[in-house]
Amino acid sequence: MPRTRRSGKPAVDVDAVVIGAGPAGLASARSLRRRGLEYRQFEKGSMVGGLWQIDNDNGAAAAYRTLHLNTSRHRTQFRSDPMPEHWPDYPSHELMARYFEDVADRHGLTQQITFNAEVTAVEPRPCDGAPGRAGWRVTAAGGEQVTTGAVLVANGHHAVPKVAVLPGSFDGERFHSHAYRDPEVFAGKRVLVIGVGNSGMDIACDAALLAEHVLLSTRHGVHVLPKYAFGRPIDHLSLPAGAYLPFRAERALYELIVRLVVGRPEDRGLPTPDHRLLEAHPTASAQLYDRVGHGDIEVVGDVTELDGGHVRFADGRREPVDLIVDATGYEVTLPFLAPEVLAVEANRLELYQRVVPPGRPGLYLVGFVQSVGANIALMEHQAEWIAELITGRCVLPPVDQMRAWIAADRQQLAARYLRSERHTMQVDYWRYLRAIAIERARRRNPVARAVQQTLVPTRVLRSRSG
Repeated sequence: MPRTRRSGKPAVDVDAVVIGAGPAGLASARSLRRRGLEYRQFEKGSMVGGLWQIDNDNGAAAAYRTLHLNTSRHRTQFRSDPMPEHWPDYPSHELMARYFEDVADRHGLTQQITFNAEVTAVEPRPCDGAPGRAGWRVTAAGGEQVTTGAVLVANGHHAVPKVAVLPGSFDGERFHSHAYRDPEVFAGKRVLVIGVGNSGMDIACDAALLAEHVLLSTRHGVHVLPKYAFGRPIDHLSLPAGAYLPFRAERALYELIVRLVVGRPEDRGLPTPDHRLLEAHPTASAQLYDRVGHGDIEVVGDVTELDGGHVRFADGRREPVDLIVDATGYEVTLPFLAPEVLAVEANRLELYQRVVPPGRPGLYLVGFVQSVGANIALMEHQAEWIAELITGRCVLPPVDQMRAWIAADRQQLAARYLRSERHTMQVDYWRYLRAIAIERARRRNPVARAVQQTLVPTRVLRSRSG
């Protein structure tokens, strides 16, 4: 249910500010609340749940009527808040929205959120002399300002659609997958879906039920993972031990599983991919191969030109099209941060462990990852680490070491994945969980008690001064 905005308050000093009330924002707020830290949380819209709320008024809604998880609930749920066991393996967007509302209400987070309050600026400010405290000023719509020692950016990276720039002009209807809601829009039309990520495949399969004809365009070919293998959700076959396996061994294992369960893409009517499995972000679909095999979806190559009511493709063919859906991903944007504070270049962020921008103490990003596996569960681990950094229980390495890690990580991404903006935030589920666990264990503050005394939550300091 939509919530009303709390009344504006003058500038205050809190331990942390959380931006956003989607999964990343809720994980962040819960970690802060558990440690007794005083925080403010701002949400642009009037409800929690982020993109999973199909009618979210914050502009971030990316759900459609037929949307379900493409990772299983066991791998997706917050570790501390399991989803009900009677729920299906792959819950719908309605269930996911309900889950996040329940998490927020159960832990007393909802009443702490200032709704309908878009953050317009996050600016570093001179340190006020408090030991260990960074300085930030957060400005929300209406001019409300909050000063804080830490800012947790958790507003997501699926809000600004990226649309393919194509030569020529198109006479029909065209929209981004972000705007898609109901399959009825495809009834009786000749449809082209550009992009073979999870949304592109879902939408093409939806269109196949009602459209006259469906074309699905892919530039590189694609490996399609089934949602089930050997009677279980396929991500249940991935175990924590995978964090210790060499990548080549893990890839060979998955290639064998996929080959046994569904065969090769070229054997199922798809073009041969120009890369091996896990060298691009994998796509999961329970329906695509059947739709292609039934002739309901035709997989085609790259689009080269729009030509009135037709589209030309790389192989020279020209097809009539009434409606184009761009399932081409999103631009990562941080509109409230000046580029000199933290720049975004080609969807790439310079972040240590995908969380911390070196040289910007007190600034953290939560949820800016794209996982081979579920993303949501990773956010809880990020938030727990951040809360330990804020309280002083953990410390960061020197700035030069963080920058060296970022450079090495960028080289590893370039060596493993296709060169694409889609892979700038890529991580492996179990390897990333292990990396965060190691970070938290190895970098315990040796003088945590002394530091803790200088980082007492703001409300305690106030009571002492009063």
